[in-house]
Amino acid sequence: MRFTINLATRTILDQQRIDRACLAAVVVLAILLAGIILLFSWNYGELRRLDAEAGEMKKQLTRPLPKIAEKEQAAILADITFYNEIIKRKTYGWLGFLEKLEAATPNGISLTLLSPNKEKGSLSLEGWARNFKAIEEYLALLEDSENFSEVLLLSHEKVELWEQARGVRFSLSCRVREQ
Repeated sequence: MRFTINLATRTILDQQRIDRACLAAVVVLAILLAGIILLFSWNYGELRRLDAEAGEMKKQLTRPLPKIAEKEQAAILADITFYNEIIKRKTYGWLGFLEKLEAATPNGISLTLLSPNKEKGSLSLEGWARNFKAIEEYLALLEDSENFSEVLLLSHEKVELWEQARGVRFSLSCRVREQ
């Protein structure tokens, strides 16, 4: 018979390993704590800086605005109106308008002048035609077009420069429908 007796009174653990692991955990936690404290102090400083800037902005908003003379105000409003008009002109779709005009212009008509009047919303056209029948056809096409209205023939004149060069010079006005 064989007896096995454990004479040790306690379980043997590697105490050095446990101590090193605890020391490493404490060092890591100390580094994390230092990082959190550093981040908190930086955020607190940033918060104070932003509060100071907000206070300055509030002071600027509460101070009275400087008085502007009526002449200066009128000049500023005139400048604003002028620049708004320029912006409005720049945004007008000239290519689309010219395509619509070209679609309504038959063969035998040559336009020499386009003069838009923005205030009245009208357009003055001058040009040459082979004959008066071409002008009549052009007036009918403009009237039938959904882009033009109130087409009026202002003047026409039969012109003969030499034997082969003759035609009719005309001038008309119409309203352009905005789309």
